[in-house]
Amino acid sequence: MNAFKKLTLNGQTYLQDELFHLTEQKMKHADSDEEEFTLYSFIHQWVSPGDTLEVKTSGSTGGVPKVKVFQKKQFIESAKLTCEYFDLKKGMNFLHCLSAEYIAGKMMVVRAFVSGANLVTVSPSGNPLLNLEERIDFAALVPLQVQNAISDPQTNKIFSSIHNVIIGGASVPVKLQHTLASYSNKIYATFAMTETLSHIALRKLSGIGRKDLYELLPGIDVTEDKRGCMVIHAKHLSKEPIVTNDIIVKADKKHFHWLGRYDNVINSGGIKIYPESVEEKIGHLFPSNRFFIASLPDETLGEKVVIVIENIAPDVVVKIKSEVEKVLGKYDLPKQYLTIPKFLETPNGKVQRNETLRLAV
Repeated sequence: MNAFKKLTLNGQTYLQDELFHLTEQKMKHADSDEEEFTLYSFIHQWVSPGDTLEVKTSGSTGGVPKVKVFQKKQFIESAKLTCEYFDLKKGMNFLHCLSAEYIAGKMMVVRAFVSGANLVTVSPSGNPLLNLEERIDFAALVPLQVQNAISDPQTNKIFSSIHNVIIGGASVPVKLQHTLASYSNKIYATFAMTETLSHIALRKLSGIGRKDLYELLPGIDVTEDKRGCMVIHAKHLSKEPIVTNDIIVKADKKHFHWLGRYDNVINSGGIKIYPESVEEKIGHLFPSNRFFIASLPDETLGEKVVIVIENIAPDVVVKIKSEVEKVLGKYDLPKQYLTIPKFLETPNGKVQRNETLRLAV
């Protein structure tokens, strides 16, 4: 694979041989900066001989992170879908502020290779827009980075000037969704996983045209299996369908509503409860604390709904409980409130629900 070996990086364009030598030098002198080493190591692998690359999964659903192997041409086809959807091209600036150890960070690099855009690199942090001077046309952020960025007047101005923003890595909290609805730049929640090399669907969160449904990218189709879980059909990724544990309801051929993970479904007295859907309903009641819905064994119901809240005072729990009861129906209502000082997370910041629940109990 000889195509897409030229990269514009922080304003300077490098050909394949130049990139090869640049990355070797950067890797030698990046011993104290693990993120810098990871970024240049990936670029080095991209311009090196070989048709495949390894990608580490996040292990966010309670499993052990795994390593998967993909063809470079699969990365390219995935990048083309995004570039065509957003009309990304040479002369634009892409912000790279996610770890290149995982697929989100890797794909931003590949999109720059494919589009010819300039890749502006900053070290991954809670607010990567601090001290950012370049105009940004396209950025991929996680929800925490977005929240931090819009909470600071200086970086909020920068954030609102970014033409296209995609948010992934975790579900976008409902309160944050409500805040982003008033922004005029184009902000999207992504439906993505490592197995699909980043997102296969997008949901607009801001301005005119915002919606509750995810829209599939061109060339991608989905069906449902017997469990109601999504099965992805994407010829550029796999000849075989990709079976997921994500429960969806299709609105039409190109749109769907995501209910939650099959792994997390609670069967309480014969009633199926989708934790992620419950979390959406009450997210606005938790402006300062992270939380999630889970279950514990129950002699009568089989499973009972519980809520786990991070770093919250007992008196605040009492107040929130009364507010939750006003919003949720009797089946969705948590039967027990658990608190814990700090949620357990994967290396890339996703909450480990099962492990956190066990610790809270």
